[in-house]
Amino acid sequence: MNQESPDSPIDADPRDRLIDAMLVVVAKGGWAIVTLDGVAAAAGMPAAEAKAQFGDRAALLQAFADRVDAAACAEAEPQTDDAARYDALLDILMQRFEILQKHRTAVLRLLRDVPTDPCTLLRCLPQSQRAFRGIAGAAGYPDHGLSGVVMGKALLAVWLVVQRDWLRDETPDLSVTMASLDRHLGRALGFLGSVVRRGDTLFGQQA
Repeated sequence: MNQESPDSPIDADPRDRLIDAMLVVVAKGGWAIVTLDGVAAAAGMPAAEAKAQFGDRAALLQAFADRVDAAACAEAEPQTDDAARYDALLDILMQRFEILQKHRTAVLRLLRDVPTDPCTLLRCLPQSQRAFRGIAGAAGYPDHGLSGVVMGKALLAVWLVVQRDWLRDETPDLSVTMASLDRHLGRALGFLGSVVRRGDTLFGQQA
């Protein structure tokens, strides 16, 4: 099990320092104890600076999610060939799991605690769907219009199903998670290939 430690360089971006400190606080005591003042103290920063960077703790949590997505998509290039596009999407989603694996202790606490905080949950759920639309677009799938909305919802559903296997996965290379992701993503895209349409387009291309 990975352990969280407040090891951000002192000259690191202040937002990254606060995100890393938040993960340390969560790993030690759960989401319920997270406050901007406490995170600032853990990061060795003035509370006023933390409040200037993030309006509240939900914004801090969302910044962590955004950072994960940006890292997962960093090397992705939109593809047009069906097989290459699928491989790109599979790689992005697997990268996402691998990034979260580095913060597994904190992430497990977040998955347990955040659903009991309705305010944070309601703030984060719409952004989660938008995030998966962005992931789809990074691989070359539609991320706008009706097709983009359906893709975002479908990928979120796939993620939640596969996440259950990730929570049980004790393999060093996350092979159980990879197999589950490949299986469920393939099924979802096989279904969407015949139903995701917007006017005369199919997956953003002329039908």
